[in-house]
Amino acid sequence: MSAPRRGVSLPRRGAIVGFGGVAEHGHLAGYAAHPDFEVAAVVEPLPEGRERAAAALGDAAAVHADLDACIEAGGIEFVDVCAPPAHHLAAIERAARAGLHVLVEKPLALDPTEAERALAVCASAGVALVVVHNWHHAPVFRAAREAVDKGAIGEPREVEFVTERVEPASGGGASWRLDRAIAGGGILVDHGWHQLYVARALLGGPRPVRVSATIETKRWQEASVEDTAHADVEYAGGGVAHLRLTWAGERRRTEVSVRGETGSLRIDGQTVRVRSDAGGERLWPVDRDAPDDSYHAAWFPRVLDLFDAALEDRVAAGPNLDEARLNQIVIDAAYRSGEKGGAPIEL
Repeated sequence: MSAPRRGVSLPRRGAIVGFGGVAEHGHLAGYAAHPDFEVAAVVEPLPEGRERAAAALGDAAAVHADLDACIEAGGIEFVDVCAPPAHHLAAIERAARAGLHVLVEKPLALDPTEAERALAVCASAGVALVVVHNWHHAPVFRAAREAVDKGAIGEPREVEFVTERVEPASGGGASWRLDRAIAGGGILVDHGWHQLYVARALLGGPRPVRVSATIETKRWQEASVEDTAHADVEYAGGGVAHLRLTWAGERRRTEVSVRGETGSLRIDGQTVRVRSDAGGERLWPVDRDAPDDSYHAAWFPRVLDLFDAALEDRVAAGPNLDEARLNQIVIDAAYRSGEKGGAPIEL
C-alpha cells in the first residue's frame, strides 16, 4: 500500500460511473483502503442503483442520474467507469472533454476502433487513462511472476490458463454479460481479457502475432454471446498461450500452468508449485495481502497505485494501455477466427 503523496494533504476526489456489483463490493472497499483517493460522487441511471449508492455512501458522496449532472456539479478530479462495456467510450469521451482523468473497468471498449478513440481522446485532452487489470495483483500471480523472473523454470515458453465458472457474474441467466449489445462478447471478453494480460506477463511480455479460436454456446442457449471459448495465442519469439474458458462448468475453478526451458510451475487455488526438470518440487511463497472475494476488493488498491502514478506522470500508464490495446486486437481476431472454424488470424 502506498503512503499518502508528499506535500498533498487531501485525497483525489472522483466519481464512480455505474454502481453495479463490481463498484459496490470491489472498488468501494479499495478506495476505503487507499489514502490518496476518495469517492465524492456516484453516477447511476437506475433508481435502485442510486438507492444502493446512497445507502452505502451516505452523505459522503453525491448521487447523480447522469454523468453530465455530475460534471456540472464539480468537485471531482477523475471518473471510475464501472458501467457495462457498451457505455465505456461515451463516458471516457465525456470525462476527457471535461479534463477529468479516467480509470475504466475492462474491457477498454467494445472493439479495437472504439479503443483507439478512447486512447486518442484522452491523449488529446492530456488526461490520464488506466484500465483496471486487477488480476496482475492477485497474490498467486505475483508469486508466479516472481518465480519466472528469478529463473525458477528457465525461459518461459508455454502457458495454459483455465477459467471455469458455472454461470456469468451478476445473476446468471439475467446477467447483462449474456447480451452482446451491452457486453461486446461473452466469456472471451469477460474472463479472457484477464487471461490474456496475465498469460502475456508470465511469458515475459512478447507481442502476440497469431491467434486461432473456437467459440461455442453450451449452456446459455438464449444468450447472444458465447459461454465457452478456446483460444491459442502465438507470440513473437515462439511462446504460446492456451486459453480455456467456460461459463458452462461444473464448479468454480482457475488453474494456470507455465512451461519453461528447465522446469514448470502450476497455480492451483492459492498455491504455486515449481518443479525442476532435474527433479524436485517446491512451493513458491505467496504473499497474501488480505482475504480474497469474488469481487477481488483486496487487489484494487494496487490498481489505484498505478492510477496515482499515471496522474503524476502519464508515461506510467504506458504498459497498461499497451496491454489493453493488444487485448482488444487479440479478442477481435479470436472472434474472427471462431467465425472461420478456428482458422489462424495473423495480427
